[in-house]
Amino acid sequence: MPVLVRPVQKEDEASWRNLWQQYNEFYERTISEEVTKTTFARFLDDKVRIYGAVAVDSTDGKIAGFVTWYPHPSTSSIEECVYLHDLFVDPSARNAGTGRQLIEHVYEHARTIPAESVYWHTQYFNHRAQL
Repeated sequence: MPVLVRPVQKEDEASWRNLWQQYNEFYERTISEEVTKTTFARFLDDKVRIYGAVAVDSTDGKIAGFVTWYPHPSTSSIEECVYLHDLFVDPSARNAGTGRQLIEHVYEHARTIPAESVYWHTQYFNHRAQL
């Protein structure tokens, strides 16, 4: 499935929320409406350095996944590091390279900062992400 990865836009909110809910269910966590609303608003606020991008299916225009990240100072380098915070691909769109494209989008942004590194963590039970 060919996808275009681009920054989150206001019009993406409903689709992003659907994927966000699935993501949070997978990680067995409950996120309040206030946090969800604030998180999405932060993506659209140029003064906040929390970023979100979506993978849009080029054939039907549906959002197939999302990624969030933020740069931060480091105690081990002058340059910042980038923490890839959330990554989720719709189950129906998996195994087609969408997750890799979302990760590469974060790396592209990190190169523009420039950042020393990009890193992320995953839950011990998320075996697919650990491959």
